[in-house]
Amino acid sequence: MRFVHSGRTHADRRRFLVAAPTGAAVLFLLAAALPGSPGQLRWESWVGLLVAVANIVLGLVAKPRWSWVPPFAAASLAAALALALAGSTSDRDADMYLVWFPPLCAYVALVSAPGAVLVIALITGALVAGVAAGGDLGRTAGPMVSAAVCTIVAGAVVKGLFRAGLLQSHADPLTHLANRAGTLERGEGAVAEIQAEGREAILVLVDINRFHEINDALGHVGGDRLLQIIARMLSGLRPIPAFVGRAGGDEFALVFRGMPVPSTVVAAARRPGASLPVPTAAETKRRRVLGLRVLRQIQGPFQVCGVDVEVDASVGIAVAPRDSATMGGLLTCADSALLRAKRVGESVGLWDPGITGVRPEEIALYAQLRSAITRGELLLFYQPLQSAHSGGIVGAEALLRWRHPTRGLLAPGVFLPVAERSPLIADLTRWVLDEALRQCAAWAAEGLHLPVSVNLSARMLVLDDLPQVVAGSLAAHGLASDVLTLEITESALVTQPARAATMLSELRTQGVSLSLDDFGTGYSSMEILKTLPFDEVKIDRGFVTDARGSLPDAAIVRSVLDLGHRLGLRVVGEGIEDERTLAMMIDLGCDLLQGEAISVPLPPAKVSELLRSRAAAVRPSAPHATLPASERAPAECTGAVSGDGAVGDGAVGEEAGGGEGQTEAGRPVPPPTGDEAGAASAGRGEERGASARAGRRIGGRPTSSG
Repeated sequence: MRFVHSGRTHADRRRFLVAAPTGAAVLFLLAAALPGSPGQLRWESWVGLLVAVANIVLGLVAKPRWSWVPPFAAASLAAALALALAGSTSDRDADMYLVWFPPLCAYVALVSAPGAVLVIALITGALVAGVAAGGDLGRTAGPMVSAAVCTIVAGAVVKGLFRAGLLQSHADPLTHLANRAGTLERGEGAVAEIQAEGREAILVLVDINRFHEINDALGHVGGDRLLQIIARMLSGLRPIPAFVGRAGGDEFALVFRGMPVPSTVVAAARRPGASLPVPTAAETKRRRVLGLRVLRQIQGPFQVCGVDVEVDASVGIAVAPRDSATMGGLLTCADSALLRAKRVGESVGLWDPGITGVRPEEIALYAQLRSAITRGELLLFYQPLQSAHSGGIVGAEALLRWRHPTRGLLAPGVFLPVAERSPLIADLTRWVLDEALRQCAAWAAEGLHLPVSVNLSARMLVLDDLPQVVAGSLAAHGLASDVLTLEITESALVTQPARAATMLSELRTQGVSLSLDDFGTGYSSMEILKTLPFDEVKIDRGFVTDARGSLPDAAIVRSVLDLGHRLGLRVVGEGIEDERTLAMMIDLGCDLLQGEAISVPLPPAKVSELLRSRAAAVRPSAPHATLPASERAPAECTGAVSGDGAVGDGAVGEEAGGGEGQTEAGRPVPPPTGDEAGAASAGRGEERGASARAGRRIGGRPTSSG
């Protein structure tokens, strides 16, 4: 006898197992205590009350897989009624107990079809035994037969209606297999039954590759016909699966009986928190062979709408109890294995804990992150950007942190990947934008001018109100648009490039600076630089970090610097982690520097202290205009290229506030040529190196003597 389980089903089952005996307890209590009742103060009534209360307690503590509870409850309550029936002294008394036998057949809804027959037989047998024990069978034969027939009919009707409703809600009308809900329900029972036998339950998740192409070529009628053919083939596989269901769309789930569970796995499963042993090579081979056998049997060709169709499929495999003990957990593992197999071009994927997928803790983290915004648990740190020309701090990048109530301060790498897969990333970006500008205004109120950079998610680039959101936040804090730089990664531009270009153009028109982050990691960096209105490029930290020990990476960095300057863009080197890389980036002509060699990300108060200390140490002789103006390179130095490829500060020339040598439309003036260029470059190189190295360590970091 088998019962299928899920959280909701178990809750409904428990309610029934408590409600039915509660009704019986009320009946027996009234019979025992109500004056004039046929069972008043009779010991049979008190026994019936005791049996009913015991069944209430059993219903409360019953586990999902205790399949014996419903038939036991039905049989014990029927026996209590039979005992009371046997003790009745009149036809009226007997009739009162006889009418309670048919309602007990409601228990058949909780058991399988064979179990339902057993329950109906037990109830009917108890009814007949109670009448026979009363001693006057001839007098009560008519009511007994009527009650027995009603009991049998009631049981059959209840089971038939329940089964029809269950099949309707759990069956896929196209393939006549279990649908997604049915796969979880019935698959759970199959997995539990196989594990109860001491064997491994192997879930094989089959996905039809490029199914949309079949739909496009043959229409939905052809696609549906192919799914029906595959469903029929899967049901007749060898080895015979214990369960076949349609997991959704073009995915099918199959459960197979595996080998006996290894003793090492059983021992590890009994110890909470213990790590399971790695599958042996033989176990891995057996599972891979099973996956290939499934694929071979469904590959076709099949005749669909007069066309021979070959099926190309992939499978993901997970095993209970090693990977998970439940159908839901196995589906999650198998789906992750399937995705990885497709990503690497394989047809069979086996789950292992190293596969990155959505875990239950990530779902919980997502729910907590949604409320973290309103609870004020998010905060921003700021990593300073240093001018390679003067060594001064010219800006800061806002970096998100989460002060989790139980896990402490979390870095963005812990929670942002979860947010980026959902619309929540747009809410986070709005919060970061507003908080960064609020802090920028707070610094300005203290007399500290520090522009901020904010990372923009891909989801924000397709929102029609993005320019209004940015303009509204700037206006709310009374800030000019030139204090804000929005950083966009190349990957954020490839999904809807036309729409993203429109958004960026509107933002650029408002005066907001735009930075292309992680430059050089994509496939269309050159095209993006040519067509989109960027002011700045940030060389990906991977190139910067490796440039000191890799000639190809150093060549890439030098080329990006040269390209950026010739296009009139600022170039930022991020990921500068040591003094040697800092010195190299300065010598190569990088405009702005960022990394732990400059400063670690700091909370706002520490940034304020840093700005005040450096302002006291270095007093500029003349104010300039923007980003901040005090760190602007002289206009006459813009655009010069030295003989060794180092480029001057022409990239920041677009931000000059005015005066002689101001560039037009943010572009640098043409570079000088010949000896003039070499002399000018040499002079500026000495000036740049001295001033930048003098301020290369900030935020309390010691200056290296090398």
